[in-house]
Amino acid sequence: MRTLLALLLAAHAGAALAQYKCTSATGAVTFQQTPCFGAKTEEKLNVVPNGHPPPASGVKPAAAASAVAPAPGDSPEGAVNKRMLAKYERQRQRDALAQELQAAQDQRSRRSTEHLDAASAVRRQYGDDPANAQALRQALADLDGRYKALGEIDDTRVHNAELALKAFDTTTVAR
Repeated sequence: MRTLLALLLAAHAGAALAQYKCTSATGAVTFQQTPCFGAKTEEKLNVVPNGHPPPASGVKPAAAASAVAPAPGDSPEGAVNKRMLAKYERQRQRDALAQELQAAQDQRSRRSTEHLDAASAVRRQYGDDPANAQALRQALADLDGRYKALGEIDDTRVHNAELALKAFDTTTVAR
């Protein structure tokens, strides 16, 4: 009788872990334990208790990874979890640096296109009239000066992002 009761309780506990992410037609997102009714999209989520995935059959659950470095008395599974967590954190940091570099390069590229577009607009504004030649030259010189300064800022940002990524890769490889 006790075994049957334990099995029923275990089945109920497992069912309580199922969650559904429902997105309505207006974009509102709700989470619930029952399937979505009338939602635009439904996604079944498997909620993991305490943030730890269930152990594979026949495998003991690993100790929780509370720090990056393994503690002296940690089990081998705990040490593996901590190394994996540290590796994940390093990759996340590297990805953030790589995204910053990409953003800086994209900004520099956009700025170059903006400069060309602005120069074309100035040429259209002043036209081919020889009477406007001096004003056209002055407007283009002002524009070039402004974009030269912005280009230097963009180049510095790209250079700093490259250095940060290179320094991170150098220190990470040394570990």
